[in-house]
Order: sequence, then structure tokens, then C-alpha cells
Amino acid sequence: MMSPGELVFRIILALICPPLGAIGLRDVGCGTLLLLVLLTLIGFVPGLIVAIVLIVKEYGDRTV
Repeated sequence: MMSPGELVFRIILALICPPLGAIGLRDVGCGTLLLLVLLTLIGFVPGLIVAIVLIVKEYGDRTV
């Protein structure tokens, strides 16, 4: 279960480098990380949005 502290930590990591925040999440595999790296290289904002969506989705799934 992801604690609120871990959620904040992962969002801060995602603000620094979006793929770092998504590493280790349950539903994130190599393909998702590769896509996240490519989106981050194309533009920082698209990668950041996807990373935050993945983190918040994981937080919502684990709290139920």
C-alpha cells in the first residue's frame, strides 16, 4: 500500500525526472518506461503528465 509520503516523494521525483517517479510502480513495465523516456525527450511536460497520471493511478488502486 502506497503511503501519502511515498506519493509525495514520487511526485517530487517525477518533477525532477519523470521516468524516475514511475520506476517501481506495479503496472509499469519496460514498454511504459520507454514511452515515458521518449515523451520526456520530446518535451518535458508530456512526460511529466504521463508520470503523474501513472503515480496517482497507482495510489488510487492501492488505497482501495
